[in-house]
Formats: sequence, C-alpha cells, structure tokens
Amino acid sequence: MNNLFPKELVLEVTNNCNLRCRHCHFHAHKDLQKRKLGFMEPHVWMRVLDELKELNRSVNLITHGAGEPLLYKHLFDLLKKAKQIPSVSVGFMTNGMLLDKKWANRLIDLQIDFLFLSIDGTNATTNDYFRVNANLKQIEKNIGYLIEKKLKEKSNLPKLHFNMVGYPEILDQEMSYVQKWMPVAEAISIAYFRPIGSRKLWDGQKDILFKPCSLLWNQMVVSYDGTVGLCCEDINLDVPIGKLAENTLSEIYNFSPKLLFYREKHLINDLSALLLCADCHTWAGDMVIEEKNILLDDMKIKCRKAPAFTNYTKA
Repeated sequence: MNNLFPKELVLEVTNNCNLRCRHCHFHAHKDLQKRKLGFMEPHVWMRVLDELKELNRSVNLITHGAGEPLLYKHLFDLLKKAKQIPSVSVGFMTNGMLLDKKWANRLIDLQIDFLFLSIDGTNATTNDYFRVNANLKQIEKNIGYLIEKKLKEKSNLPKLHFNMVGYPEILDQEMSYVQKWMPVAEAISIAYFRPIGSRKLWDGQKDILFKPCSLLWNQMVVSYDGTVGLCCEDINLDVPIGKLAENTLSEIYNFSPKLLFYREKHLINDLSALLLCADCHTWAGDMVIEEKNILLDDMKIKCRKAPAFTNYTKA
C-alpha cells in the first residue's frame, strides 16, 4: 500500500463556538451553516491516533476547525494521548476567552507544542466589536497568566502564535500588535481580510504564476463526525472525500477518487469546473512577495509578505 501521508492533520473536535465574529464564514449568521453543529465522539479521534501510532510519521496535529476547541469536554484526554506519540506535534487555535488558569496549567504540564491565539488588534473597542462576545481585557489576562506560568516553569512550550485579521478598520494597529506580542511570540500573522464567502486574495487578474495547491497534498481535515473534507477552505464540507467509518486516513489520502481527481486537475491548471477551487486563491497564499528585516523597540524582526498574510518572526 502507498504509505504517503500529509504533514498537517486537522481534527475538528467541534464546530460550536462561543463567539459570533461579524465576518466569520461559518458563525456570523445562521444561514451560513450548511451542516449541523456537534462534538466529536472520542472513538473518532482514538481511531486517528491509533493510525498515527502505526504510521510513525511526523505530523502536525491541529485540534480545531470551525469552532472553539476549548468547548470540547474531551480535549484534555485527546491532547494527553496525542502527546504520547513521539512523531506527533499537537496544538490548536483558540480565541482565548476560555483559556483560564486551569487550561494554562494543563497546556504547560502536557507540553503542548503550539498554541495559536486569534486576537484582532490591541484596541478593546474594535476587537470586541468585530469579535462579538469577546472581551479583550479578559483574553489578555488569560494569556498573561499563561506567559507568566511559562516563565516560572522555564518552559519553551507551548510556542505561541498570534493571528490578527487585517480588517481595514484596524490595520493601523498592526505595528502596535507586533510590538505588544513579538517578545513572547514564535510568530505573528496579519491575515488578509476576505469578505464572507470569498476565497479570493485579490480582484481581477494578477501576475502570479499558478502552482497546484499544496493543501491537496500536505493537509487533511477531519470534521467532528468523521467526514474528511477537501481542505481547510471546505468549511461546510461541500467536497467530502471520504469517511473514517469506511476507510483509514492513509487510504483516503492515497486513493480517494475525488481527491485524486482534484489533484489531477490542479497539476494541469484546470480548475474552472472544480467546486471551491474555481474561485479560490489559496494555492498562492504563502508565496513570498516581499521579505525584509525591520527594527522595532530594539527587536530585530523579519517581515515576510504573502498574498494571504504578513508574517513576523524574530530575525
């Protein structure tokens, strides 16, 4: 059997969320949700972890999807078992509202590899406006405790990544955001704002040479009910490529007829009839447009611009 496997595996433990962000492609309005809300049954992720043990391949396991993973009551058990697999690096993205002291202690004690924190700007008024039900002061308090605990325990993990959506109204906060979080961050990303329903990173024609989308080869996404979606852009599972109840992840990755068809079309740059892909620019999302070093508060920072984001790391 062909034993190729993606570098990144997304486990959507739940598609429920405690926020209702104004521009969320799934939770902003009820009519955007084309699938039911739910939580992953433990037997689904147990099956995934058993397969990862057998494969013994380096995989980044990401336990979030269209929802907030800290709502999932079995998350601690999942993370604990995942950390017992040497070849697996595990972490997730959170909006930070539920990242209390108990969870901060757990993440450090388990030595979770990475944590992505989704915060929009440094101004509480604008953050709490765009991220409905969020409270920036509480989020910063939660993160502050996590950082203090890491320092006290002399722990390098979890590595912290910060993500801000570049809404036009808050782009003037970009450098203050970098200034605030860079001292404790592994990386900071300012994501390109895409209106609800859009998978485009630019309007009209752009002089960028097409390349097949790496997500079709490097990523697999498992929804809470065990259905495998085409990629992370397939938020409503419009293009399901398999089910864990019927096949292993390795079998789906290597032999799913639909996935193989999409790959074939990408290889010949024929996306016009592909659902999702025909109007999607994610294939170009990480192409480097500009790279430079900047100095901010005596910090040397590398700035890398791509169509989907601007990324900041310590130089």
